[in-house]
Amino acid sequence: MRIVFSLVVLLAIGCSGSDGGGGMRVPVPDSGQVFPNLTLQGFRSAAATDAFEPISTWDFSDPAGQRYDLVHVMVICMWCPHCNNETVDVMKLSEWRASHRVGVMQVAIQGYTGQPPSLAEMQSWVREYAVDFPVLVDGDAAELGQTYSVKSVPLNIMVNPRTMGVLAMDLGEVGDVETYERGFLP
Repeated sequence: MRIVFSLVVLLAIGCSGSDGGGGMRVPVPDSGQVFPNLTLQGFRSAAATDAFEPISTWDFSDPAGQRYDLVHVMVICMWCPHCNNETVDVMKLSEWRASHRVGVMQVAIQGYTGQPPSLAEMQSWVREYAVDFPVLVDGDAAELGQTYSVKSVPLNIMVNPRTMGVLAMDLGEVGDVETYERGFLP
């Protein structure tokens, strides 16, 4: 029974790319929607991978605007080539993100096999991509994934860190990540 369920979950979440023009805009369910405050297990960066630790999705909340001007949340599946490409592209922009005060948080909803990501898979992922941002686990899209009815990845959610209001959601690989993020900066 477990094998059949896993196959259904794998088929239920698709992986979508783009033709280079960016992802597909998804209507934000409520124009004043606040990004959910969830505590998920994960890693703060590639340097901290001995064990999962609880991390709040609101760690980027910045009401006074002291640290961030924008938060980019990437919902991914480890098996998705478009998610992998986008992770590489985001990592190439580490210095640009720091100078433009853009925070990134990645939320993995499936590991390499379509199951919730294991500790070993997460360790492999953050080391392979040498991420400098938090990577959290939302196995089978149980929490954040349910909030946004994730059916395809990557899902990019742009958040205003002062209010934690959702600015936009886009399905699929966005193409030029710098141009994409720049479009949401004040």
